[in-house]
Amino acid sequence: MAKRMNGAAAAKGNKPAKPLPLDHLTMNLFGPGMTAVHRAGLGGLACTLRTIESQYEAGLLSKAKLPAPFNGDAPPWDIAASSIKLRFGKPENAHEFLKKLFAFAFAIRKDGLIFLPGQFNVEPSAAVLADLQNGLILTFLQHNQARELAKERATTSYDSQGDGLPSVIVEYRKCSWFKHQDGAEMFVDKYGCLTRKSIGVGGPLSPGTAVRHVAFTGDTTAEDPPERMLPLFFALVGCLPLPVNRGVAALLVPEVESLTDFVIDRQLMSPSTAQECQIANAADAALQAQVRLRGKKAIAGSAVPGCYAMTFAPTAWASQQKSRVATLHVPRGEDKTLDRFARALSYLPLRIVPHTVKKSAGRGKQKKTTERTEMFRSDSVVRPLIAENLALGEAWYAGFVKLVTRTNPATGKPYRNQLGFERKGLHSMISDATMWDQEGEKLLVQAVHAAISNSLGRIRDETDGSKPLSQATKNRWNRFREKLRLNLAGAKTESHVRFALMDLFSRGGNNGVLRSGWQDVLPVIRKDWQLARDLGLLALASYAGRDSGDDLSVDATAK
Repeated sequence: MAKRMNGAAAAKGNKPAKPLPLDHLTMNLFGPGMTAVHRAGLGGLACTLRTIESQYEAGLLSKAKLPAPFNGDAPPWDIAASSIKLRFGKPENAHEFLKKLFAFAFAIRKDGLIFLPGQFNVEPSAAVLADLQNGLILTFLQHNQARELAKERATTSYDSQGDGLPSVIVEYRKCSWFKHQDGAEMFVDKYGCLTRKSIGVGGPLSPGTAVRHVAFTGDTTAEDPPERMLPLFFALVGCLPLPVNRGVAALLVPEVESLTDFVIDRQLMSPSTAQECQIANAADAALQAQVRLRGKKAIAGSAVPGCYAMTFAPTAWASQQKSRVATLHVPRGEDKTLDRFARALSYLPLRIVPHTVKKSAGRGKQKKTTERTEMFRSDSVVRPLIAENLALGEAWYAGFVKLVTRTNPATGKPYRNQLGFERKGLHSMISDATMWDQEGEKLLVQAVHAAISNSLGRIRDETDGSKPLSQATKNRWNRFREKLRLNLAGAKTESHVRFALMDLFSRGGNNGVLRSGWQDVLPVIRKDWQLARDLGLLALASYAGRDSGDDLSVDATAK
């Protein structure tokens, strides 16, 4: 019995000592548990540290605001291609180091706009920051407990383009605090030393991450050690959130393969104009960023990194918040894909449109109405479809049937009502030889154009003869186009599509395009009837003869 007691006492006396506190923190890009968001965050930390170095060298940052003193020109951290090491000097200096680092990285300007210096070479305009802040509020900082915002909306505007029109106005809510500013407290113990405990991960740090069951919070909360948690804080810097509208946003999570390369790439990805800050969907945002990055890195000739494009939107089961409803992987930018998207971006660009706003004051005879012109951004409804197809490696026109059969949830009106504004852009796209993989695709569209033109010309001859264009002719034209749309959009089998096209060709009279190119056109129809249907509808939407209201003329027979 005595031996057992002595053994227990000995065992108790040999209890292992607590590990000494660390005077450094090392984070590895490809360490265990590092997800795409973690790696983007580590890249954001690298961008922030490099910005501190450049501002200190330029005399824009005082020694008092440095996380720790420099040793000559050497900063208290090391940035390698796949790792970052922070050196605190002494273990108890960790708190002060992280506090100053976070104060620099997560700033709020006097105008209530969040400013993340690691994202920019030069501080952008207030309008750009307002657009980016609206993206942050819909992704990282959407919960009320993650930020404090003013109730009233403030406004700022992009500079006028010099065309005599007012500039684009951006609304935002001023921010006075957000969660990341207090993050240093989570990493240290009561002595100011770096903690070794795991830290809970929430949505403000990793959008989409949540407690799986509120009844078992302790067991279903995601946790990370400090070496993975610190990169999550800087995911706010490494990622790029942009609003689609007031209720939907896209979050780009770049694929980081080298921290030293990403320091350059991330700042080049940042938008700088009203057009670049406007996106139509997540794929559109990703490809716009890749095209922007490729254009700025053209001299270097280095590869454009891929990214994960996440969509955040309200859901029926959680309408009060924006959930991650979709994730699309956009691979490393290939020249062919980026070339085609760049052309789509030029043919189907964002439009800055004037809008007249009326305001009344007073009553009765004293009532006065004033008018002012405001500019707003109106985006393409076709380019988002093209972007998603290119990102998925599909034909850029695949699924065009959706645009003539579905309703735009943003407006509550059919997409086809907006296609008329993009007819010229679509016509330019189909005329561009680099947009086609097969000659038969282009010839099929041209053959449909010729058949439409011949049919409309025949209708006018039958109705008006040599007389001026009448309303009766316009009505018949509209019925013809609507019938063709319904025939193609309603085709659900290969035979239905073939019948709709052959019926159009047979009634279209002499078709020179079809006569000379039928050997290339028929294989396209036979290969994939759904793509053939999309091509037929694309041809209808892009037809730009004199009868369409445009000044383009596809065929002289359209009288």
